[in-house]
Amino acid sequence: MAKPDRQEQSHAARSGGSLRIGMVGAGMISQHHLIAWSREPRARVVAICDPVLENARGRAEAFGIPACYCDLETMLAEQVLDAVDIASPRETHVALVETAAAKGIDVLCQKPLAPTLGAGIGLAERIAGRIRLMVHENWRFRPWYRQIKRWLDSDRAGDLLQVDMAMLSSGLLPDSAGRRPILERQPFMGREQRLMVAEVMIHHLDVLRWLFGPLTILGARTAHTVPEVAGETLAAIFMETAAGVPIVLRGAMDAAGYPEKTLDRLEIVGNRASALLDGVDIRFIGAEAHQEKFDFARDYQASFDRVIAHFADGLILGTPFETDVTDNLETLRLVEETYAMAERTSRGKAGLR
Repeated sequence: MAKPDRQEQSHAARSGGSLRIGMVGAGMISQHHLIAWSREPRARVVAICDPVLENARGRAEAFGIPACYCDLETMLAEQVLDAVDIASPRETHVALVETAAAKGIDVLCQKPLAPTLGAGIGLAERIAGRIRLMVHENWRFRPWYRQIKRWLDSDRAGDLLQVDMAMLSSGLLPDSAGRRPILERQPFMGREQRLMVAEVMIHHLDVLRWLFGPLTILGARTAHTVPEVAGETLAAIFMETAAGVPIVLRGAMDAAGYPEKTLDRLEIVGNRASALLDGVDIRFIGAEAHQEKFDFARDYQASFDRVIAHFADGLILGTPFETDVTDNLETLRLVEETYAMAERTSRGKAGLR
């Protein structure tokens, strides 16, 4: 019998067997991806690639992945895959997605889809109709945000009056040994020219847009407050919803007294009930007041698990991706508009951009 071609095998896997996944990138975040794939019974990671082959081999040994490569091209030439999961630096995303698309391989790609909105739009146009692409934007899949979304959809809050969201971290302050914890974990952050908004607060912009619908940027400020880091480390963004509800998003990475790992604070004020997320605890106040607590260590990984399961659902069942290309371009649009607004409104102010 003739051997099925790559595309036929791919469809066969979706209808009868496990999805065959290729992992792209073996850096810090890949561990959470691979744990999530190990918990997805409908799929298995059969290959991994990374420019540093030793990194790929380390992950392969830890997760029982049978094949390792230095690059995606070789992996695609030698493996029959249903999809690739891209968890590499953001400047590599566009080229890697296009490499997969050239072979008709579906893609899950870590955020951001592209370094800029223009690059993202161009990529979307070039791959349209060729593959299915989901962006791995896992913040909105965190259990506490899913619970807040259900609460909002129940209309318990009544008319929304205002929203305030903050992410404050001490991770760029030196510890007792003079090390900056964020840079110890993710050294690339020290080199990024676009840091606070494009790398960190992009998550929060996505969550706010998902919770409250289309947003308009009214004003923004960014600042470079850590000389050892290339990009901005502080930002404040002023927005409104389509209904005119004001939203403020603010963040700093050198905030004394706060944890070095990011824990969010979100306050939603309604005329019947309000909600306050403080880290991983939610207090619903007003009508039907109650409190819910989550476990960060457990539920941080749960957000990756939910993304992977959602991606597998889409491939196997043909269901839409919640964070598809069209959706994610709207988040990238907010990022670009934030930088443009910050540039316009902060000219001439020392330390601000």
